[in-house]
Amino acid sequence: MIRLTLFNLFTLYFLQIFGAKERADRLPVISIPNQGDIKGVEISKNRVHKIIAYYGIPYAQAPLKNLRFAPPVTDPMPSWEGVRNLTSFMPSCLQNTEDFRDEDLPFIKLIANSTDMDLNEDCLYLNVFVPTGNVPAGGFATIIWLHPGHFTTGSPAFWNPHTLVYRQRVIVITVAFRINIFGFLTTMDGEAPGNFGLMDQQAAMTWVKNNIEKFSGNPNNICLMGYGTGGTSIGIHMINPESKGLFHKAIIMSGNILSSMEIKTPIEEKEYLDNIAHTFGCIRTPTSQLIDCLRRAEGKDLIQFTSNTNWKPVIDAGLSNSSNGFIPKPPNEYFEKGEFHQIPILTGYTNMEKVLGVKGLDQIKNMSEPASSDYLNSLLREVITSDTIFPNISDPNCASNNTEHITDSIMFFYGSTNPSADSKEIRKIIADFTTEKNYAASTFLLATYCSKSQPTFMYRFDMKPVTASAVEQLPDWVTVPHLFDLLYLWGVPYWTSVDETQWAYSDKRIADTIMSLWTNFAKSSDPTVGSIYPIIWEPFKEDKPGVLIINGTFDMSHSKNFNYKAFEFWNNYYPKVVKMASQCCSYTDSAAKMSIPCSKLFILFVIFNVLFEML
Repeated sequence: MIRLTLFNLFTLYFLQIFGAKERADRLPVISIPNQGDIKGVEISKNRVHKIIAYYGIPYAQAPLKNLRFAPPVTDPMPSWEGVRNLTSFMPSCLQNTEDFRDEDLPFIKLIANSTDMDLNEDCLYLNVFVPTGNVPAGGFATIIWLHPGHFTTGSPAFWNPHTLVYRQRVIVITVAFRINIFGFLTTMDGEAPGNFGLMDQQAAMTWVKNNIEKFSGNPNNICLMGYGTGGTSIGIHMINPESKGLFHKAIIMSGNILSSMEIKTPIEEKEYLDNIAHTFGCIRTPTSQLIDCLRRAEGKDLIQFTSNTNWKPVIDAGLSNSSNGFIPKPPNEYFEKGEFHQIPILTGYTNMEKVLGVKGLDQIKNMSEPASSDYLNSLLREVITSDTIFPNISDPNCASNNTEHITDSIMFFYGSTNPSADSKEIRKIIADFTTEKNYAASTFLLATYCSKSQPTFMYRFDMKPVTASAVEQLPDWVTVPHLFDLLYLWGVPYWTSVDETQWAYSDKRIADTIMSLWTNFAKSSDPTVGSIYPIIWEPFKEDKPGVLIINGTFDMSHSKNFNYKAFEFWNNYYPKVVKMASQCCSYTDSAAKMSIPCSKLFILFVIFNVLFEML
């Protein structure tokens, strides 16, 4: 038996400290033009899996005082004396941690101990994580991560890049950008046009383009990767002229850039402005005085008052005399005309995206007996009503009538014909509706647009973790809700144990596969190039729209295992129904000199389309 004396212990401790200091001394000092010198810190797992982290690099001036509710200032750039050598993340952008949505908490608890975090309005920092060892010819491929959070919450500190960087040998950059009121308030004019969070992202992308070569990265091989509203942000950068050239490919996961519900019009902010001005004792007009007043308010008070507000990017054409706006028109108009940055795309969604947010499903949680089709239809109708924005019809006499017709058209497609549906069928119908309406159809449409000119790959994620403790907060019947595919992409099974229980070996292998596919795309624009896994992922083509179904066998889609009809419904048929509803109350045929009620037109419209589809 080996006995350690006090001298032995002291010597071992001394050698560890000396070794750590010696390793730190070996790390290079990087000089960033117009800013200063920075030195990284070595982070490792099991003392051998090492990467270098450069924490808290400012990419714009702190958005404080007169820079609150203003575009990020990058001239001059923030600078410092001496060598900057941080060992942890800077504070996250101001937010209310109570604004994390209930349906997101099961996932967040797997990657973070809690939603508590250090918060500060001074938050415009990015973090660079670099592999050690040999640098490939031309430099490492670089991934810029835009986090999810409904434009309201989120932090780079949640995302541990060690596994992705070490195992796949890519540079990963995580970015903090303004969210909620600080990132998306608009006064509907040039005083505060809005979209500051998107401008922050663009400023960070510019910094990466200008400086990544100094970190052994390839400035001509930068991939934007975003999830949820992070993915929506990427779609916006694809139509913004000033973002062109700052990234060369994109991974858009569970995003919804082509939905009108993801972008606001300025007039929608009027009620917020009126309420905020009243609450904080600010003069409402002129807006210069309103903004001056709000810049003096406590940031935490602004966050608290606007908690639960649905913050989104805003159409900002004409709001400023000095620019054309960050989003001059709805993004779908650009994609329809092909006026977007033509880059390779990898995009997809999970098979039960919004299912945890559907409260109606709680009513059938313990249902064992078959339910009547009337029960299912009433539940589906309730979900449709709560999940759908209907057109604004000025005439109250026909508004409710036409809204009912829109609902009927959805019910026609999704309603059950089974007179006694069981709980499994009910859940599947609701899950399909919420996923296909909110994510799948727009993802399919995005892939259709992008595939006309560039390599495009689409997937649906069906793989549920095997590790029991990882899914213990999910109902048994739920497979992959929103966010849960990120467990594999970020290599979470390799991070730590879950509640002191090690992850299953199969979950680690799936994580290896997903990390390999995604980073292969970031490196080469093809997820299967150089892969050691025998997976066939056919590019998406308009005339052959292949979708990789990520399950136990990684199958390509075909008519028997994939519902293409849902995309046709939401992308082609449903918009026609909405258009008719928004324009129609009563139609007058001048030739026949007769008035036809809109309800009958709807019936004729539906019958015609059904017959057409049957031909």
